Amino acid sequence: MRTLGLLGDAISIMKRDWRLLAALNALFFCILVIGAAISVIYPGLHASIVSIIGADTVAGSMGIAANSGAPGIALSSFFSSFTYLLLITVPSVALPIWGPIIGASRFFIWGVAYVTPLQGGMAAGNLAAEYVLMFLLGEAYIIAIFACVRPLSVAVSALGFGFRQVLALYARSVAENLKLLLVAVILLAAASLYLALAVPALAVIP
Repeated sequence: MRTLGLLGDAISIMKRDWRLLAALNALFFCILVIGAAISVIYPGLHASIVSIIGADTVAGSMGIAANSGAPGIALSSFFSSFTYLLLITVPSVALPIWGPIIGASRFFIWGVAYVTPLQGGMAAGNLAAEYVLMFLLGEAYIIAIFACVRPLSVAVSALGFGFRQVLALYARSVAENLKLLLVAVILLAAASLYLALAVPALAVIP
């Protein structure tokens, strides 16, 4: 019941600040599309990124597909994506701009490496399944970034109230935003389960 209450609070926060959340969705998925467009214009960049990251999927978990069952794949994917979620959120408590910067780099790399079926990358059949995974993970990261940016926007909107009031509102907003991470974690879990159950589709041989 407590979890449902926290989830309800998080959804209320998202509804209250839906414009900021919508703007972040538009921004980061535009960055992904820009990355995809650049990979079409410069195929060499696409090949270089794929070579550097060395991952067969968005979650980078296909390397264990042959050696572990669905639970192992799901746990590995969740651990990897949750670690990245912490990389976004923890430094952002002191430096809110950190989350958007790290998130933008991830979306750009996804766009360059995975969105279009270029030579040396994934086949079109694989990409169809990857888009679902990319959306689930991407939305989780955007909600985490939303949680990072929201305290700053709250503080800026309260600048006329004085330093102590701004600080109090910022602290309260940070505490509220911990609830938002519950939504992000649920999306990460859904993405991990999807990856584990969709392994045969993701492993289509071109």
